[in-house]
Amino acid sequence: MTKYKDDAKRTISKNVRKYREIAGLTQTALSLKIHKSSEYISRIERAVMLPGIDVLYEIADILNIEPSKLLVP
Repeated sequence: MTKYKDDAKRTISKNVRKYREIAGLTQTALSLKIHKSSEYISRIERAVMLPGIDVLYEIADILNIEPSKLLVP
């Protein structure tokens, strides 16, 4: 795994959690809105996996933020 991919996972992980909590959503609530399992959100937030670009856009839309906010450290 490249350093850049690890950095991206950590950044997205931190930002998904941050904006999800600001929106007042649990992992389960967010997962239901994007039609994924709560384990899927957990894996993103633990920096275990990177979501696809379509999922990032969907998450951003639900959290009412610009998608770029999920990518910026």
